[in-house]
Amino acid sequence: MRITKLLFALAALCAAQAAFAHTVWLEPAGKTANTWKVLFGGHAGELVPLDASKIASVDVFDARGSAVDFDREDRGDDVLLSFPDDAVLAAIHFDNGIWSRDRMGRSVNRPMREVDGATEATHAVKFHKTILDWTDFVTRALGQDFEVTPLGNDRPRAGEPMRVRVTLHGEPLAGVSLGRGEEGDAGTTDEDGIAVFVPEPGFNKLWAGKRFAVDDEDDYTELSYEYLFGFDAAE
Repeated sequence: MRITKLLFALAALCAAQAAFAHTVWLEPAGKTANTWKVLFGGHAGELVPLDASKIASVDVFDARGSAVDFDREDRGDDVLLSFPDDAVLAAIHFDNGIWSRDRMGRSVNRPMREVDGATEATHAVKFHKTILDWTDFVTRALGQDFEVTPLGNDRPRAGEPMRVRVTLHGEPLAGVSLGRGEEGDAGTTDEDGIAVFVPEPGFNKLWAGKRFAVDDEDDYTELSYEYLFGFDAAE
């Protein structure tokens, strides 16, 4: 009986972690040029249905850094974005909401004050950036609350180290784990917020994440930032 309860508790804990340990990113939508699909998931390699209402913003820029118009089409769980030919960068802010852990250890997508017996909760916020064309502008910070910015002006090459800077509200952030997908095993930022990442051939998904304890908050006890930086590496 004790073993059964322990296994249940472990399963609930894993489910709770998975509920907010996801990222959002873009991938080409079939063979249609300049059309991309917003994807959500990544934990253990699994995709989950996208809640389009949680997309706080999508911004697309040209090489001069000017915002450009684009088309968005919501098809149930699918969100398709069509960019103009001069787009060089797309950025997404995705607020996955607050996930509270109830008495049984299950993760519930509601503030802590609304979940009976909850004593801890995580506000899970995701940011994303996809490089569509490598120009000087894509190496400038956009001003996202939590952001990964490449430091080199040239398109990264597979197998050759590249440097990136991680910032929190525009300030360099040390101790941020980097990874591929959601595996934080590809380095950690230094005191200047800089880390080295070695891209692989093709499309890379550089993950960065950091969690912060929150005091004097009725709705959640932890703020989780996750980032997925997408780009193609030259061979």
